[in-house]
Amino acid sequence: MDLKHAKKMNWNWLEKLLRRKKMKNRFFGDSNKTKGWTEKRLIDTAKFRKLVLLYGVILNHDAAYKYNFTYIYRKASEQGLSKELLANLIDMSAKKMFASNRLWAFVNKYFHKDLKIPFLFGIWTTKAWKQNLVTTRGKQVVADQLNGVSSTAVTAIAIGTGTNAAAAGDTALQTESTTNGGSRGAATTSHVTTTTTNDTAQWVKTFTFTGSIAVTEEGLFDNNASGGNMLARQVFSAVNVVNTDTLQITHKVSFA
Repeated sequence: MDLKHAKKMNWNWLEKLLRRKKMKNRFFGDSNKTKGWTEKRLIDTAKFRKLVLLYGVILNHDAAYKYNFTYIYRKASEQGLSKELLANLIDMSAKKMFASNRLWAFVNKYFHKDLKIPFLFGIWTTKAWKQNLVTTRGKQVVADQLNGVSSTAVTAIAIGTGTNAAAAGDTALQTESTTNGGSRGAATTSHVTTTTTNDTAQWVKTFTFTGSIAVTEEGLFDNNASGGNMLARQVFSAVNVVNTDTLQITHKVSFA
């Protein structure tokens, strides 16, 4: 039953219901569509390291390990620090980022401005959440996986400095980062629950930086090194990272 048939049969109540559903889908998206979103956390690794050392954790002081967040976290866990305590220490070490809203996205798309005005264009937070776009090619990749046309899994997260708004036709990041610790790499993959059990694919990637980058875009790929197919992309207000900072990105795609 659609709006046309509802009108012919004078079913006013059904017509109103269909209009309401159509309006809801227009503004909030169809609840049955493939959707993606991410959470970003920016951590002062040097501060996190100092806090862990206060609890008597023994760490390697070699340059290769000194500000490696993954190494510090693993060693602290192995030496008895609980997940709850480590989560609190991460919170204490987190830096604020600007989590942009739809008005910011509109201004950025048409005027190419990154306006970090609190409440009007977003909020400052230590956990920046943002929806992202599953690309046209990304939907094809999912279809190829379902019927066995392709067995190449989407396993990589890449970041970049491009500012062009995400579009369905995107096949790559605008300006992918390859230096200062910002190179693409394999993410830790799993399934989590959003609506029904294990209906959401999840990727988690931690970047530890050796220099400054203004990170403004992120995407999912089926190649851990370069090229490949891009499943999803998002553009956001610049996250300005410096040497020893850690950026942890959790990317989810739901099929609910």
